[in-house]
Amino acid sequence: MICTSSLFSALLLAASTIATPLTSGGCSTEKALLTLPDGQDKLAKQTGPPSFALLGAGVQNYTCGADGKYAAAGAVADLYDISCLGGTSKFSTVQDEAYGLLKDGKASCISSKLHLDPSGKHFFTPTASGTAPVWDMRAVGPKGVQGKTGAYVLAAKVANLPAPSGTGDVDWLQLKNVEGLLAKDIYRTETRGGQPPASCAVGSGPISVIYTSKYFLFGSTV
Repeated sequence: MICTSSLFSALLLAASTIATPLTSGGCSTEKALLTLPDGQDKLAKQTGPPSFALLGAGVQNYTCGADGKYAAAGAVADLYDISCLGGTSKFSTVQDEAYGLLKDGKASCISSKLHLDPSGKHFFTPTASGTAPVWDMRAVGPKGVQGKTGAYVLAAKVANLPAPSGTGDVDWLQLKNVEGLLAKDIYRTETRGGQPPASCAVGSGPISVIYTSKYFLFGSTV
């Protein structure tokens, strides 16, 4: 199959009212639920469906420090609406399928091959204290959300949980709103990939490591 190019493909090559809006695919988030491992006490549980259930597919970026270890330097990812997969077997495997496409160099095929609507961008932006993650639906997003001034959220980390799937996968996260109307609480779960090598040669350049995850956004007031 032929897949169209995307902004993310170019980047990859170069390096508290809980709302349940209808998505661009026409599905409610009622069955697209956040699940956390039994017995964990790092990430707070949520009651009710999220405002948005998303797949993130992109890269985690790292720089090599003077200690010979890689340090996180943000991330860039495309976001896709997975609400219509809620309650189906595909909901539990979509991050694996997308990760396989990334490994095969087919980032631009995710939307067409997995039948997912593009639903925003995830990136990091400079702040007074460093950088912060952003989920942005202002340019690309569900019907009724795209184009709205407040359709983004800039967030700060609350807690992290080592990925239950193994050390090669980036941590699961809970984050909170700092700015924007897209969400009050954000979760990164079901991660695949994204971890850097254990060490680096001092002076070597930055690297990008492919990853996928689910993102659950709660408490949208857009």
